[in-house]
Amino acid sequence: MEALRLAPGLTAARLRSHSGDGWLDILAVLSFALSALMALTVAGGVWMFSGWATNPTAHMLQTAEHLGWGQQSDLFTAYFGMAMGAGGLLVFPIFSLGASAARLGARGRAQRLASLRLVGVTGFEAVAMSMVETVVQWIMGAAVGVMAYFATLPLWSSVTFIDQHINPAQMRLPVPLFFAVLAFTLVIALISTAVGLQRVRISPLGVANREPNPALRFWRVGASVAAIAAFVLWTRTDRAPTDMWTYVSMAFMLLIVVGGISLVGPFILQSLARPGTLTRSPAILLATRRILDDPRTAWRNVSAIALLSFIAGFVAAVPFDRSDDGSVSLLHDINTGVLITLAFGFASAALSTLMNQTSLVFDRAPQTYALAQVGFPRQFFGLSRAAQILGPLLLSTLFTTVIGVFLGYSTSALVPSTDSIVLVGVFILIGIGLSVLALLACEPLERHVLANMRRAND
Repeated sequence: MEALRLAPGLTAARLRSHSGDGWLDILAVLSFALSALMALTVAGGVWMFSGWATNPTAHMLQTAEHLGWGQQSDLFTAYFGMAMGAGGLLVFPIFSLGASAARLGARGRAQRLASLRLVGVTGFEAVAMSMVETVVQWIMGAAVGVMAYFATLPLWSSVTFIDQHINPAQMRLPVPLFFAVLAFTLVIALISTAVGLQRVRISPLGVANREPNPALRFWRVGASVAAIAAFVLWTRTDRAPTDMWTYVSMAFMLLIVVGGISLVGPFILQSLARPGTLTRSPAILLATRRILDDPRTAWRNVSAIALLSFIAGFVAAVPFDRSDDGSVSLLHDINTGVLITLAFGFASAALSTLMNQTSLVFDRAPQTYALAQVGFPRQFFGLSRAAQILGPLLLSTLFTTVIGVFLGYSTSALVPSTDSIVLVGVFILIGIGLSVLALLACEPLERHVLANMRRAND
């Protein structure tokens, strides 16, 4: 297993290299760090609210009585349920962030494995080396994430819930749960790496064979419709607003809908891209062909922003009406929780978008270099990349926002306010702005990669 001992050294060598590949490892480490920070912070928040539900302080009990809650335990149970619901909504961004990190530079990794096979490394050792590389990156990222977790704990003392400032000590996870959360992020990274390598067959001659992606099937639409129908049926059931399981079940049903949207999203992009093959614009034609070649990758480029728009649409379409039982006093805390959830979501979406775009720059560098050699101007590649990203982004955000507003309306049976609609528009603009910034960041990186591919005597 001498090859396995080389993996950490190869990772360190790429980080020190000037070819540009080291940027992928740096982004992977940053993504694992943010993933660990988010997972630990979310778990810490849920742990804090669970402590409030089982052992509330005298001040909290007095506040609950002042709000008019006959059964004070119902209030703390509701908060614990809402915390679990928010945590459930953030599971997918955390998973997506770790998965994107593990898939960074997939084709470059395949070429490295092919070279190693040529010098005698077995197929098992080649896959194991990729796993070791992922573990090395995860260890570096997790270490940064853990330090950031403890460094940011004091900042939560400025946030109030139930008219009480958060005690950062209550967000410190017990040791078993702490390592369980970190193990969860590591498992995500390893599974994503294993799945990504399944599509790459490395022959003994050192050739990486990549099969074309099969066209996506219509069953994805049926699965998505079934998920949405299941949520609508859930809204017709009797639900107590103070029952913890109401919020837990809502988060679970929303995760099912998110899964359905993730299934149908690539199919929709594939279907809408087919008419684009009739265009006379070379840039749009190249973007369309790339979407049709791999609609799953096209969806991953916009999925983080699209799914966040779904959550924003759902939350904005659930206004809370005033009542006499004290629930109106929960509005401030609910808005605070929503803002925290969306802040985490946008942080992961921004980094995920940047990682996906950077990875595509390296994966498609040979094709880009070949087109540049036959006379395509430099701005052609930027226009093609913009058409490949911004078109699907606008369509997917509109699609997911409409679904979010519809499901939010079905939950509350109230017409969304003008402020809520404006809030959704702001979220969409922020998401589009993040994607545009990621596209702009890829321009100098692409020039650097193409310059390194040129021979010294050119």
